[in-house]
Amino acid sequence: MIELIKTNLGLCVGCNRCIRECPAEMANITYQDMAGNIKVKTDHTKCINCGWCISVCKHGAREYIDDTSRFFEDLAAGLPISLIVAPSIRTNIPEYKRILTYLKNRGIKTIYDVSLGADICVWAHVRYLEKNDFAPLITQPCPAIVLYCEKYRQDLLDKLSPVHSPMACTAIYMKEYEGITDRIAALSPCIAKSNEFAATGLVQYNVTFAGLQRYLEQNNVELPQEETGFDHDESGLGSLFPMPGGLKENIEFYFGKNVSISRAEGSSVYDKLNTYAETLEEHLPDIFDVLSCAEGCNIGSAVACKKNRFEVETLMKQNKNAVTDIYLYDRQTDRQTDRQTDRQTDRQTDRPILSHCTRFMTHV
Repeated sequence: MIELIKTNLGLCVGCNRCIRECPAEMANITYQDMAGNIKVKTDHTKCINCGWCISVCKHGAREYIDDTSRFFEDLAAGLPISLIVAPSIRTNIPEYKRILTYLKNRGIKTIYDVSLGADICVWAHVRYLEKNDFAPLITQPCPAIVLYCEKYRQDLLDKLSPVHSPMACTAIYMKEYEGITDRIAALSPCIAKSNEFAATGLVQYNVTFAGLQRYLEQNNVELPQEETGFDHDESGLGSLFPMPGGLKENIEFYFGKNVSISRAEGSSVYDKLNTYAETLEEHLPDIFDVLSCAEGCNIGSAVACKKNRFEVETLMKQNKNAVTDIYLYDRQTDRQTDRQTDRQTDRQTDRPILSHCTRFMTHV
């Protein structure tokens, strides 16, 4: 198990706030050191790396480890690296396009928006739901949720969606359809993504938003004025994924209200997962859309976001309106085409990957 959450024992005063807030039983352990001081340490075999302890600690005693330093060291050494970028960068780092220019200048080969992977993830869910008569499933873009099920609710593992996360779908697309053989780094808002990347082997570096910004500040980096975009065509509604209920918004864009979707995020999500496990299947929703962070990935466990939830919601609403207006006609056209053709075949010119959805699944 990767040890991502660290305790600075010199700053820990044993207030137990981390224990009270932690959703993972016994992940934090109180003990008395040799000097008689109360301290709290992390049991990494029980930790789900949700990052709640970091956000609630008022003494700065908790911190996490990511791959930012190793990423820049390998980039400087000339290793071929391409980049995937979480869509929540739009609400966290307004100057992100200048950062992409800086990273391209440092040697990054290609840059992909994970919104593309989110589009793939949604369509794979659509195909899977149709094929399996809408059998109940729990979404798994959130690695902290997956770790919780693996460690505490193994009875829910068969309900986890077989579809990879948007980041993993992006990496698979780059490797299998674009022929990219570089190492892949992810600009991520999430501590627990390191667990996902280690488990799948699809991404080699978890460069968190906060870690990246800290690196730029510590090294007095002056960003270029030139802006750089992504090395692929514009993505669709996948850019809505970072907000709570983002997958729900996407699925309903295809199915309307004909699919039953419940969502939960933040402090209540783990209790609701426990309740879900104890509920008869006939009462379960088609999809249970769950995220560990209260504001979704927009204010994830590894961001340095200076905006509050209302400012973030305003930005996401603007983005949603813009993207929905663009893709509404495309959706209607696709539905008309689907009614006239075999549902197992996709228009090769527009969506060359969608007839191969199983490639984007953890299991079939």
